Amino acid sequence: MTLRTRLTVGVAAIVAVAVLGGAYASHYSTSRQLRSETDQFLRQRAERFTEAARDGDGDHRDKGPAGGGGPPQLPGGRGPVAEYDAVTQLLAADGSIESTTGGSALPVDAGDRALASKPGATQVRDIRVGGTHYRMLTAHQPSGGAVEIARSLAETDDLLAVLRDRLVVIALSGIVLAALVGWALARRTTTPIAQLTGAAERVAATQDLSTPIPVAGNDEVGRLAVSFNTMLSALSTSRAQQKRLVDDASHELRTPLTALRTNIEFLERAGGLPPAEQAALLAEARLELAELTALVTELVDLAGDARVDEPVLDVDLADIAEDVATRFRRRTGREVRVATSGETVIDGRRTMIERAVSNLVDNALKFSEDAVDIIVTGPTVEVADRGSGITETDRERVFDRFYRATTERTKPGSGLGLSIVTQIAAAHDGRASVHERAGGGTVARLDFS
Repeated sequence: MTLRTRLTVGVAAIVAVAVLGGAYASHYSTSRQLRSETDQFLRQRAERFTEAARDGDGDHRDKGPAGGGGPPQLPGGRGPVAEYDAVTQLLAADGSIESTTGGSALPVDAGDRALASKPGATQVRDIRVGGTHYRMLTAHQPSGGAVEIARSLAETDDLLAVLRDRLVVIALSGIVLAALVGWALARRTTTPIAQLTGAAERVAATQDLSTPIPVAGNDEVGRLAVSFNTMLSALSTSRAQQKRLVDDASHELRTPLTALRTNIEFLERAGGLPPAEQAALLAEARLELAELTALVTELVDLAGDARVDEPVLDVDLADIAEDVATRFRRRTGREVRVATSGETVIDGRRTMIERAVSNLVDNALKFSEDAVDIIVTGPTVEVADRGSGITETDRERVFDRFYRATTERTKPGSGLGLSIVTQIAAAHDGRASVHERAGGGTVARLDFS
């Protein structure tokens, strides 16, 4: 079942419950009100017999009008005890019928006979006489016996039947109208979703990430379309970066692999080389192998996402700077100085940030013969050297993958170290940049503010 159908059925069901409930309540309330009015009429008519018995010394059975015949009369000429708008039936103390006025004889059951023989609570029930529906009241009389008064409910039943039919028509009309409105509303609501679904299916089928989805409105569906377009843009960028990474990696890997293969093949063919030449070839092969290993490691780091593995904690940039400086002093024997100031604790991933600072220091030591300074100022880390510096053109591209300045391409390195720094900075909502150092050299900056 489609979303549009479910919405339509849901709206129609809710309206159906409300309309049918209202119709039933209306019919039931009207029926109760009419029944209450009938019961009130019967009680008032029964009270006439009690009044006649009290005013007529307890006997009204033989007190008809002066001309004889007709229903019994109230004393003093105040009207008849029974009228022809209802059926009135008198019962003797033994439950036998004494007289019936206004229609056919009414049924007598055990409860009626009990009321005729002794006082008791008034009994009201529905009966049928000759196919006609009556409401009948049986009341004990102080003079003995009981009176049964019944009023036809034919008009009431007809009225309730008409009301029921009209309510059914109204309810069905309301449900049909609600279904139509629900269908129109569901169609209006689901059309953008259907368009979004179609666009997503086209993207899944064609793998074309370049076609954006039309955005209409600023509601939830519109915001979903915007988010979907953002996702498509991110996927497209990721695919382009992945392709570029593969292309660049295949190019960069080819050089050390070719050199390594050449040296190995030469060693295989020239078995009688002097030991010094063999040692030189082996040393060169080891150098190429080390370069290849470093390149592969950096490629894996660049392609991976360490954010998934490492939690965000309080990280002291001053401690990281000291650790990196100590490690490079021990590894290279070079002087690496550290200066800190301000509040240097940030929220971050220590391993990633330490890798970024290490890459900057390694890059500075590679291109400078003098001491390297690590300057931590609050959430900013700067690595300054006194090397030959970087031209303005190279500064704009130095963080690109595999990019190496023209004047430095003869030196070891893969051209991926600063790309990894940029990726780590972005993972911490920071920024990496390089600047010219006053007096000569370069300042590489990591800003986590």
